[in-house]
Amino acid sequence: MKNFICPLFFLLSFNCLLYSQDFVISGTVKSQEDNAVSFANVLLLSATDSSVINGTSTDESGTFKMKGITAGNYLIKASFIGNESAIKAVQLNADMEIEPLILDDADQELDEVIVTSLKPRLERKIDRLVFNIENTAYADGDVWDVLKITPSVMVIGENLSVKGSTSVGILINGRKVNIPHDDIVNLLSGTSAGNVQSIEVITNPPAKYSAEESALINIVMKKNIIAGYNGAIYNKYIQGVLPKHTIGTDHFFKGKKTQLSLNYSFKQDRDVSYYTDITNFTEDNTISTWSAEQEYLNNSKQHNLSVFFDYDINEKSRLSFTTITLWQPSRNRVYDTDTDVVGDDEFSRFHTLNNSEIQKLNTSYYIDYIYDLNEKGAQLSFNGHYTYYDHTRDQILESIFYDTNGTLSGNNDFTTDSEQEINLYSFQGDYESPVGDSGRVGAGLRYAGISSKSSITQQGFDRDQPGIDPSEVGNFDYDESIYAAYISYSGKWEHWKMKSGLRAEYAKTEGELDTDVLSVERHNLQFFPSFSIQYIPNENHSFDLYYFRKISRPRYNNVNPFQTFQSTFSTIEGDPELLPATRYYIAGGYTFDKSYTVELFYKKAKNGLSELIFQNNDNNLLQFISSNVAQETSYGIDFSVNKSFSNFYNCYLLTSFYSETFNFINISTNSMVELDQLGWFIRNSNSFSFLDDKSLTVDLNLVYTTAMLSGNTKFDAFGALNLMARKTLYDKRLSISLGVEDIFNQGNQFNTRHYQDQNGTSLKRGENRLLVMGLRYKFGNSKMRDNKKSKRVDERNRI
Repeated sequence: MKNFICPLFFLLSFNCLLYSQDFVISGTVKSQEDNAVSFANVLLLSATDSSVINGTSTDESGTFKMKGITAGNYLIKASFIGNESAIKAVQLNADMEIEPLILDDADQELDEVIVTSLKPRLERKIDRLVFNIENTAYADGDVWDVLKITPSVMVIGENLSVKGSTSVGILINGRKVNIPHDDIVNLLSGTSAGNVQSIEVITNPPAKYSAEESALINIVMKKNIIAGYNGAIYNKYIQGVLPKHTIGTDHFFKGKKTQLSLNYSFKQDRDVSYYTDITNFTEDNTISTWSAEQEYLNNSKQHNLSVFFDYDINEKSRLSFTTITLWQPSRNRVYDTDTDVVGDDEFSRFHTLNNSEIQKLNTSYYIDYIYDLNEKGAQLSFNGHYTYYDHTRDQILESIFYDTNGTLSGNNDFTTDSEQEINLYSFQGDYESPVGDSGRVGAGLRYAGISSKSSITQQGFDRDQPGIDPSEVGNFDYDESIYAAYISYSGKWEHWKMKSGLRAEYAKTEGELDTDVLSVERHNLQFFPSFSIQYIPNENHSFDLYYFRKISRPRYNNVNPFQTFQSTFSTIEGDPELLPATRYYIAGGYTFDKSYTVELFYKKAKNGLSELIFQNNDNNLLQFISSNVAQETSYGIDFSVNKSFSNFYNCYLLTSFYSETFNFINISTNSMVELDQLGWFIRNSNSFSFLDDKSLTVDLNLVYTTAMLSGNTKFDAFGALNLMARKTLYDKRLSISLGVEDIFNQGNQFNTRHYQDQNGTSLKRGENRLLVMGLRYKFGNSKMRDNKKSKRVDERNRI
């Protein structure tokens, strides 16, 4: 116990990445004639489920080496042009050179045996949940669809949250995707899930990552384990009220020192939503009711391209290049709104048509260099990153007004041209090294620079309308520099796994509007501690405790000081005075049999960032304003079950009961408002595997939530039941999927605002019930097998 207390004290001050000693497996591959076999494939498999752990190829002399393997029990085999070696069992607890793997020249295809045990769909680790999606019915869909069924992730409409927090960052292969939330939806809904291995929900991000997000979602893409080439083409069709279509292709290549992955898709979306907004404006004890019926049509085309390239310079150094590009050459959005007015002295109704054309480009480039300092695992790495973002929008807004007698009384037409251009670049260096027998220390420095330039031109608007003050012309520059440093330590003992750390970030922001005296400058230095502790007395019991402090800085489009219009009497407004939000989270839980978990949590946020909706009673105006929420608090309890009840049925169930409170300033009265809500929600995913070869999978998923708060708005209960089936054919080369989302069409969202002088409701009726069809065909090296199927001999049953 004495040896445990000192590391514990140290760990509570520094972040640690969970560490276990890494070893090396080496050996040779030979033919039955005792000749060395060059460029043979060598696979390391899990002894429990035959999943692929690692892979490599032999060099010209027939030798191979696998690094970074943790202690445990494994299987190893070699193959070359259809010939395979016998499977050897390996118990690894130190660097090991195994006996030569001898290839059998006989054709072994008739000896193939299907391993029926599957890799667990959900793995719970000290700081994250790993959701393996390869054998789900959603593997032919897109990543956005997969997130809808991912544990701990909640998707409501186009809003994404993890454990109740919307401060969620997206990583692809560990690289942060730096794009606005709307583009995250577009990117992930255009990215095939067929080339995704797993989704990692990182609930307590390590200190090496920015302190911006409360949670990270890391999308781990598949890689070629052995040398060769394979690829796929896929097609996804969705029928709602209007059709939607995605077509794409994936390509993978692995050579002796290089590995390349290229993914491209084209997506065309056509969708429609209907809104009913009722606002009761009050002035001098007189109420006028404005009832707006709105049809929203969206038609967009989008190209997604991602490239991942890795090059092994030598045994100790590796170079990686990544590019992720989203190009939206055209997007047409039409808001057609009819508003009836009761109780107003001037209007009886008016009609507004808002037609906008949008073009968008978001392209990111990453370069990584990793150098292994020694055989013990010390490592030095450098990362450079650049993102270019350009968003233009041309809008025509036409309004026709009718007086109290129903007679045409006038019109108001105007145009809006806006553009936002962002250049974002960062540099980071990291150092990691083992400490003692079971620890690892890490440290790093990072610099990020952001330059955002926004412009707007609005012409033709009636300047005499009270309460309306659109920006006729303006240019707003917003620059940000962030300097960060962190130190981390990790370790594990007999029954303990722990990590903790400290990150410091200094941010300098400057904003300037050329048409006004507005100038904003802010300096901010903050520290962000975090820790995770896991106690595992035996294989049936596990206890977890974790804590973190994070920050959220305003998005660049939210600080633009422009007033733009969605209709004549509804505006969207940014605020350059927005403050960064700070968040605190602490949770502790218990897991039994790796399947049943109960967790208590408490979270608090100050100056939370949100878009709040306010009605301006003096000018009959509905304003959507980017604002700070003074304080948000929430506490509750989660119950979850993750268990395979048979070899063909897996169930995940999450139920959360919570209390939440929002405190914010009502801008019309300049007074504090407090909203409270008790609520609960349930997530249930059921996965079924049928047929002897598990080639037919069916997923049935349910989500239901009671009333909940979002900013200054209360949403009524809603839910959805989804069904998806997938069948693979021709040795898993071809897969076909078919499903229905929101079978009973219960996903409509109704919300209210009833407090002080605010009195309004909104109902959104979207394309909830959808017919989804997918098709995927894989081609290439037929000897490249997935990690659920392996040839074996009967002696393996004795392992």
